[in-house]
Amino acid sequence: MRWFRRWRGADDAGPDWWVDLATGQVEKGRQSPAAQRMGPYATREAAEHAFERARERNEAWEAEDRRRRAEDRGEDPDEP
Repeated sequence: MRWFRRWRGADDAGPDWWVDLATGQVEKGRQSPAAQRMGPYATREAAEHAFERARERNEAWEAEDRRRRAEDRGEDPDEP
Protein backbone atom coordinates (compact mmCIF):
# COMPACT_ATOMS: atom_id res chain seq x y z
CA MET A 1 0.00 0.00 0.00
CA ARG A 2 2.91 2.37 0.61
CA TRP A 3 3.83 2.34 -3.07
CA PHE A 4 0.27 3.15 -4.06
CA ARG A 5 0.12 6.20 -1.76
CA ARG A 6 3.40 7.45 -3.16
CA TRP A 7 2.28 6.89 -6.73
CA ARG A 8 -0.91 8.84 -6.07
CA GLY A 9 1.17 11.79 -4.92
CA ALA A 10 0.68 11.47 -1.16
CA ASP A 11 4.42 11.57 -0.46
CA ASP A 12 5.48 14.16 -3.03
CA ALA A 13 8.18 16.52 -1.78
CA GLY A 14 6.47 19.54 -3.31
CA PRO A 15 3.99 20.62 -5.92
CA ASP A 16 4.84 20.20 -9.55
CA TRP A 17 3.41 22.30 -12.34
CA TRP A 18 1.08 20.76 -14.91
CA VAL A 19 -0.85 21.91 -17.98
CA ASP A 20 -4.53 21.03 -18.36
CA LEU A 21 -4.78 19.89 -21.99
CA ALA A 22 -8.49 20.70 -22.20
CA THR A 23 -8.17 24.31 -21.05
CA GLY A 24 -4.49 25.10 -21.60
CA GLN A 25 -4.32 26.41 -18.03
CA VAL A 26 -1.23 25.92 -15.86
CA GLU A 27 -2.00 24.18 -12.57
CA LYS A 28 -0.01 23.81 -9.39
CA GLY A 29 -0.22 20.18 -8.31
CA ARG A 30 -2.34 17.42 -9.80
CA GLN A 31 -5.74 19.03 -10.25
CA SER A 32 -6.91 17.67 -13.61
CA PRO A 33 -7.44 14.00 -14.45
CA ALA A 34 -4.20 12.26 -15.51
CA ALA A 35 -5.38 11.75 -19.10
CA GLN A 36 -6.06 15.47 -19.35
CA ARG A 37 -2.76 16.91 -18.15
CA MET A 38 0.80 17.27 -19.40
CA GLY A 39 3.77 17.43 -17.07
CA PRO A 40 5.15 17.62 -14.50
CA TYR A 41 7.27 20.71 -14.96
CA ALA A 42 9.69 22.06 -12.36
CA THR A 43 8.56 25.66 -12.71
CA ARG A 44 5.46 27.60 -13.68
CA GLU A 45 7.39 29.21 -16.53
CA ALA A 46 8.33 25.81 -17.98
CA ALA A 47 4.69 24.73 -17.82
CA GLU A 48 3.58 27.96 -19.52
CA HIS A 49 5.84 27.11 -22.47
CA ALA A 50 4.87 23.42 -22.60
CA PHE A 51 2.94 23.59 -25.88
CA GLU A 52 5.72 25.57 -27.57
CA ARG A 53 8.34 23.07 -26.39
CA ALA A 54 6.20 20.11 -27.48
CA ARG A 55 5.76 21.68 -30.93
CA GLU A 56 9.53 22.20 -31.25
CA ARG A 57 10.23 18.60 -30.28
CA ASN A 58 7.60 17.27 -32.68
CA GLU A 59 9.07 19.29 -35.54
CA ALA A 60 12.56 17.99 -34.77
CA TRP A 61 11.34 14.38 -34.60
CA GLU A 62 9.42 14.76 -37.88
CA ALA A 63 12.52 16.19 -39.58
CA GLU A 64 14.57 13.26 -38.28
CA ASP A 65 11.94 10.81 -39.57
CA ARG A 66 12.02 12.46 -43.03
CA ARG A 67 15.83 12.27 -43.05
CA ARG A 68 15.84 8.58 -42.14
CA ARG A 69 13.19 7.73 -44.72
CA ALA A 70 15.24 9.51 -47.40
CA GLU A 71 18.34 7.57 -46.36
CA ASP A 72 16.38 4.30 -46.44
CA ARG A 73 15.37 5.07 -50.04
CA GLY A 74 19.00 5.81 -50.93
CA GLU A 75 18.35 9.52 -51.41
CA ASP A 76 20.46 12.41 -50.17
CA PRO A 77 18.59 13.62 -47.07
CA ASP A 78 20.00 17.14 -47.48
CA GLU A 79 18.50 17.71 -50.94
CA PRO A 80 15.21 19.64 -50.98
